[in-house]
Amino acid sequence: MNELGRLLTAMVTPYTADGAVDYQHARRLADHLVRCGNDGVVVTGTTGESPLLTDDEKARIWGEVKEQLGDRATVVAGSGTNDTRHSIHLTRLAEKAGADAVLAVVPYYLKPPQEGVYQHFKAIAESTSLPVIVYNVPGRVGMGMTVETILRLAEIPNIVGNKEANGDLAHTAAVMEGAPGFKIWSGNDNDNFHLWCMGAWGAISVTSHVVAGQQQKMLRHILAGELPQGAAIHRQLCRVTDACFLNGSPSTIRYVMRQLGFEIGAPRLPVVEPDPAVGAKVMAELRRHRLDVPVSA
Repeated sequence: MNELGRLLTAMVTPYTADGAVDYQHARRLADHLVRCGNDGVVVTGTTGESPLLTDDEKARIWGEVKEQLGDRATVVAGSGTNDTRHSIHLTRLAEKAGADAVLAVVPYYLKPPQEGVYQHFKAIAESTSLPVIVYNVPGRVGMGMTVETILRLAEIPNIVGNKEANGDLAHTAAVMEGAPGFKIWSGNDNDNFHLWCMGAWGAISVTSHVVAGQQQKMLRHILAGELPQGAAIHRQLCRVTDACFLNGSPSTIRYVMRQLGFEIGAPRLPVVEPDPAVGAKVMAELRRHRLDVPVSA
């Protein structure tokens, strides 16, 4: 695809009853998400349990989903790890599989200095002709990128944007000011409205599994300058987001999708579904909202 989509779902990975990756269901789920209003999907990101999948599983699911969606939607492969050489290997597999772009996260656990973060992403970008989206999520990896590091990365031609999940709007504003053509995808669903009003390109979303239509409507209002209408949708969607993260992610959204009738199987350990009390609280909240798939009473 010539243009990466604005609204991309960080898609869960379906499993069979015996815990194997269910590639056919992955195809069907990706199709469903695009029909509901997503411009594409991120496959094997955090929500897709990337650390729990083998390289072969990742390469196959990228290829299967891209073959299913074709040119109708974007497929972004979650190819980043905390090992630069391994990330390059996965990125090359993603390119062979036909992915439209890759998503690579700040190296987790090791906490390298900012120069190490820069060199990590630079090496990944230089290994591929694909567009690269970097992912700044300090709450998961233990450290974040500075504005200066992101602006340096924005100068690399095929690093096209940042999935921003640091929760710091002033930080992101500084990036936008310093690199106006650099795309920002919101990585926290409750930040979507604020970042879109600031000029962010889109979102890589978890709740777009169930409310993509409303998110697209909110984005259209904002792009048209109709902020009160967009804000009204945002206020409702905040409740959806809080519910979909009540037991963490990807635990909660997997549970929600199963409750809505998607046979995606149980998660792989150490991910576990919510206990019955938490699950009931999640679904009680979601029944108060209009979802892409109705919640049964």
